[in-house]
Amino acid sequence: MKSINFAFFLLSLSIGTTFAISRHKSEPPINNSMTYELSMPEPNTHYFEVKIKLDLADKSEFKDYVDFKIATWTPGSYLIREYAKNVEGFEVNYSKGMLKYQKISKNTWRVFFGNAQKIEVKYRVYANELSVRNAHLDDSHGYANGAAVFMFVKELMNQKSLLEVIPHKSFSKVSVALPEISKNKFEVQDFDTLVDSPIEIGNQDIIEFESMGVKHTIANYSVKPLNYDKKQVAADYKKVVEAAASVFGGQHPCKEYLFIVHHAEGIGGGLEHLNSTTCQTSTGAYENREKYIGFLGLIAHEYFHLWNVKRLRPAALGPFDYENENYTNMLWVSEGFTSYYQYDILRRAGLIDEKKMLSHIGYGINSIENIYGNKVQSVTEASWDAWIKYYRPNENSNNSTVSYYTKGGVIANVLNMLIIGESNGQKSLDDVLRLLYAETYLAKNSGFTDDEFKKACEKVSGKDLSKFFENCIYGTDMIDYGKFFENVDIEASFIQTQKDKPWLGVTMRNNIVTKTERGSGAYSYGIYVDDEILRTDQKVFVSLDETLKNIKVGEKVKIEVLRDGNLLEYEIPIFENPTKAIKLSLKNSKSELALKRYKKWMHLD
Repeated sequence: MKSINFAFFLLSLSIGTTFAISRHKSEPPINNSMTYELSMPEPNTHYFEVKIKLDLADKSEFKDYVDFKIATWTPGSYLIREYAKNVEGFEVNYSKGMLKYQKISKNTWRVFFGNAQKIEVKYRVYANELSVRNAHLDDSHGYANGAAVFMFVKELMNQKSLLEVIPHKSFSKVSVALPEISKNKFEVQDFDTLVDSPIEIGNQDIIEFESMGVKHTIANYSVKPLNYDKKQVAADYKKVVEAAASVFGGQHPCKEYLFIVHHAEGIGGGLEHLNSTTCQTSTGAYENREKYIGFLGLIAHEYFHLWNVKRLRPAALGPFDYENENYTNMLWVSEGFTSYYQYDILRRAGLIDEKKMLSHIGYGINSIENIYGNKVQSVTEASWDAWIKYYRPNENSNNSTVSYYTKGGVIANVLNMLIIGESNGQKSLDDVLRLLYAETYLAKNSGFTDDEFKKACEKVSGKDLSKFFENCIYGTDMIDYGKFFENVDIEASFIQTQKDKPWLGVTMRNNIVTKTERGSGAYSYGIYVDDEILRTDQKVFVSLDETLKNIKVGEKVKIEVLRDGNLLEYEIPIFENPTKAIKLSLKNSKSELALKRYKKWMHLD
C-alpha cells in the first residue's frame, strides 16, 4: 500500500492467477457451493445490499450451525478497521421461512440451519468512505473492497464461488479483475481472491492498452471531467508497467490487470491487489508535469506490489488471518523497498532524470535522519508495530517512531549500492528479489523468513551482512552513508541547513502547541502539547518567527502559557536548529569501473 504522502518513502516464469493466491489450507474442498450477490437499489443512501446463497450439500464439516464472518482488516493496510460496524439488517432465509441466528462475536453471525439444505443470508453494508481500504456508494458510483463488504465461512474459504453484481440502473459499467462468465457474473477462485478483487461500478472512463501480452485496463472515476490525453496516459502507464516487470526479468504473472483510479479532492494513496490496484488522486493530477509524475509514482508503487507483497512476500503475509493482526518484521521490505523502486521504476522508464532520482534519494535520507524517532525505533520494530503505531500517529510519533516506508526505502538503496559495489556493477538489488522470488514464491508458493531474506542479500553481495542487519536494521545505529555512496561514485556528506538559527522545538497551530521535539529546549524544560502560548519575554505572543527573530542561540526566553486554566511561566534555553541535509554529488571519477557502477545504479546502459 502507498499512503497519501507521495514523498520518499521485484523470474522469468509466466503463471496464471490461480496459483498466485495465498491458500488457507491444503485440505480437500467441501462439496458446498456459495454465490454472492451485490446490489445497490438506492445508492443515495450509501447502502450496498449483499446476498449470500449457500447450498449445504455436505454438512459433515459443520455441527448444527454455520458461522458467517466479516473481516476486521484488509491485506495491505495493517490496522484493525472493524468492518462489522457497517453491517446491519442481517437475516437468514430458506424455503420454509426464516432461520435463527445469533451474534457470537463482534464480526460473527452464527446461523442454525437445522434441516435446511439451501440458505440465503442477507445484510446491508453502509458504504460512505471513499478510501482504498473500505467501500463507497453514492449516486455517482459504487466501490467495494472485498474485505469490507463480503462475509466468509471459514470452512469454505478455499472453495470456488460466484459473484453477481447488479448495478443501479444509472450505472453502466462494472470493473473487476475476475473472469466474467456472463454479463456481470464472475467466477471467484476462493475467498482470498474475492478480497483481492475490488469492484468499481458506475460510468467510469475506460482506457485500455496491452503490454507483455497482458491486457491492462484503467477505470477512471472522477467527481468532475478529467482533462487528459488518453493516448499519452496509456503510453506512460505502459512505460511504468514494463519498467516494473524488468526488475523480475520482464515476465508478467497475470492474464489481465486492472487499475481502478478515483479522482477527487482530499484523497490519495493506493492499495495493491493480486491482479489489480485501487489508487486515489486529485482531479488535478494531470494539470502539470510535477503533479503527473507524482501520480505516476503512485501507479509505479502499487504496480510493483504485483510482485513484491502479492507474490514475493514475508511468511506472515499469507495465508491470512482476516480476524486478527498478522505480524511481521518485514514491512520495511514489503513497503519500504516498494517506495524505493517506485522512483527507480520512473527512472528506468525515462520519466525522471538522474538529478530527480538523486533528489528523491536524498529526501528519504533527510526525512529519517531529522526525526528523533529514528534513534528510538528500529525499522523492524516499526514493521511489527504498524498495527498500533503507524496508522495511529499522535503528537509524540516523531519522537518515538520511524516510517518503515521511508527508512525501508533508504535501506533498499543502501543495499543496492552495496551489491553494485561488491559485484563491480554486475549485480544489483534486483538479483536479490529475483532469487527470493524463484526460491520461495515460484518454487513453493510460500513467503520468506527474516533469515532467508538476509541470506539472499549475502548470497548476491558475497558479504557477511550480520553486523549491518544487527546494527542498522534490527538496531538504530546511523548508516554510514558515505561508504555506500562511494560504491556508485557519489560523494555524500551532511550539511547543517539551519546553522546558528535559534530553535525552540515546537510546532504550533495558531497559539497552541501541537508538537514538541525531543532534544529541544521546549521539550526538556517544560512546554507541553496543548499549551497556549500567551507571552514571550513579557510581550504578547504573535508567532514563533516574531519571538525568535532577535534571539540568539544560547540565550533564554521566558514563555508564559495557559494550561488547564492555569498560568505558568518557563524559562527556555534556545538551542541551534539541528536540521541537516545530505549533499549528494557525482564525483565523475575517471575510472571505467566507477562509471560502470554509476550507470548500473542509474540505469544508463
